[in-house]
Amino acid sequence: MIIEILLFEGRTVEARKKLYQLIFASFRSILGIEPNDVEITLIETPARNWGIRGKAGDELTLNYQVNI
Repeated sequence: MIIEILLFEGRTVEARKKLYQLIFASFRSILGIEPNDVEITLIETPARNWGIRGKAGDELTLNYQVNI
């Protein structure tokens, strides 16, 4: 299984690794899919390359933190 996640730039290497481990663990415990059967790719782009809610992504006020 291949999972691709599109996201704004800004997450630390540690945050990305935590995400991978959470996905692997959840797929194993909830779906019975082993980590060896899962491949995850994060595709990061600058916020300015996103159009959301009628604005460019770098003009948005988000209710969550990106730079973690």
